[in-house]
Amino acid sequence: MRSFFFKMLMISVLAVLLFVAGTMVRGVVADRIMNREVARQSISEGLAERQTLAGPLLRVSYTEHWQRPVTDKDGRVLRQEACSARHELLVLPETVQLSGNLISEPRQRGIFHINAYVLSGKLAGTLKMPALAGLSRQEPDSSVVIDSAELLLSVTDPRGLRKLELKVDGRPLALEPGTGMERAGSGARAQLPEAATLAGKLLTFDLALDLAGTDSFSMVPLARDTSASLNSRWPHPSFGGRFLPETRTVTAKGFEAQWHVSALASNARQSWPMGPEGAARPVDTLVVSMIDPVDVYSMSDRASKYAELFIAITLGAFLLFELLRRLSLHPMNYLLIAAALLIFFLMLLSLSERLGFGLAYLSAASACVLLIGFYSAHLLRSLWLASGFTLGLGALYGALYMILLSEQNALLMGSLLLFALLACVMVGTRKVDWNALLAPALAAPVAEEAD
Repeated sequence: MRSFFFKMLMISVLAVLLFVAGTMVRGVVADRIMNREVARQSISEGLAERQTLAGPLLRVSYTEHWQRPVTDKDGRVLRQEACSARHELLVLPETVQLSGNLISEPRQRGIFHINAYVLSGKLAGTLKMPALAGLSRQEPDSSVVIDSAELLLSVTDPRGLRKLELKVDGRPLALEPGTGMERAGSGARAQLPEAATLAGKLLTFDLALDLAGTDSFSMVPLARDTSASLNSRWPHPSFGGRFLPETRTVTAKGFEAQWHVSALASNARQSWPMGPEGAARPVDTLVVSMIDPVDVYSMSDRASKYAELFIAITLGAFLLFELLRRLSLHPMNYLLIAAALLIFFLMLLSLSERLGFGLAYLSAASACVLLIGFYSAHLLRSLWLASGFTLGLGALYGALYMILLSEQNALLMGSLLLFALLACVMVGTRKVDWNALLAPALAAPVAEEAD
């Protein structure tokens, strides 16, 4: 009896050690994910970050003039003193239409692959210069004069601006770096000539740009009426933000998507730019991300979470064979089998970085199944029994692959798999007399003591 419980104790200790080893495997996956993020940041530092485009918009500077009476101590007016105050006004666009092509330019840092792009497109629309009567004033009877007006374009990372050409009312304007306004962020600006004569006029703009970035592109719908049309040869887009495309077509050759956003449906005009205290407010955006269809690191991380379950099922099968076939397996046999199962998850991670997840899974699973099948043929002392066990183990790996691919139904498929395994064990052992089966193992030490 002591021998039987000693073996069970050894297997329990082995299970604890394997649980710790499984945690270490997940730690390796986490380290690789961190290394990939470091690689992404390195590429972003040399190329550009995720880009968010806002604008264009007008910054109007004007001066208010008024006369202030100067009186003596008796309240008599001595003279009129000229006073003035400078003001600024941000004017958001009336309409904006973006049309462009997201050109994929993948970058690589070591073994890590990062999705980069260049937006080659055109911004067109209208801006309305405020009328003099509509400008806010400090004094009700004052007069105002527009001093200057600048057109601003805001982007997250101006290093990605490879091309930027602007025309206002058909006239090309020179662009300067920076918006000149901390609240508006980074970007570019252009001075409008003869701004004082433009009061109340509707201006049209055409802006051609090439904007590089990584991972995703976003646009803030600042206009009263914003529309965007983007296409790309990248076949795996992910649409996000607060506004999904009204129409989209995604095929193996790429995608096309169109958005239309009214100011009535968006808070972008009220929440952009940042508040005067410098704290960013939530801003509505439309987003398209260039994702990989199968993220090998997230898939490997999900697979490693099944490590303990796989080990428990496989070792449980060998323990069942040991009892039913009246074999005597050493704890070292269990340790070696569990080690092969753990190495599968390391091989899956390392191979998927080179071969892709599907081929890596097939290679690692095949190697593991064949190794354990060859080893089990000697332990079970039956080629047919080992062949059946090998096929069952291969089916188990196939089921895991289907679970990994079906993220939305992973819980359902996993629970059904466990139920099916339990049902097979219960049906297969329904006629086993466990008391009689364990009796020889429990009685053997007693017989030895009698001798």
